[in-house]
Amino acid sequence: MSDFQGAVSRAKELVRLAGRPVFGRLRPRIEYIAMERVRPELDELRGALHDLRRDVEHATEELDGHVKWLYDEQRRLAPHLAALEARVAAFERPGSVARLAERLEYSADEADEVRAEHARIRARLAAISKYEERLARLEDAVAAKPEAGS
Repeated sequence: MSDFQGAVSRAKELVRLAGRPVFGRLRPRIEYIAMERVRPELDELRGALHDLRRDVEHATEELDGHVKWLYDEQRRLAPHLAALEARVAAFERPGSVARLAERLEYSADEADEVRAEHARIRARLAAISKYEERLARLEDAVAAKPEAGS
């Protein structure tokens, strides 16, 4: 059995040595034929990959705009939320409702004055919001300008 195995392995080695020059000449041709068959599929995959990258880039830019808007809204609403939390905490303390009711008793003149002040504050906040929005658009336009020229 071992003599047979030895003969088989020597025969395989002889075939390998004899076939090496032939395979050396055939290998480039085989690779060329294989590449010619695979090349259209590779080109199609490259095109699909390019389209996917473009779509992901577009979606990322769109999401970036949404995230910036949400961040600005969060920054704008944070002080209001803090004030509401303070008021809720005041209601949770015993006896605070009675003290709050005493503080909130206004005469008609005081109530009109408070309403007018609130209207002025709302107008100022609206103006600030519009100014910040315009400033953000201008900053985005300036930031995008050098990229367009590259």
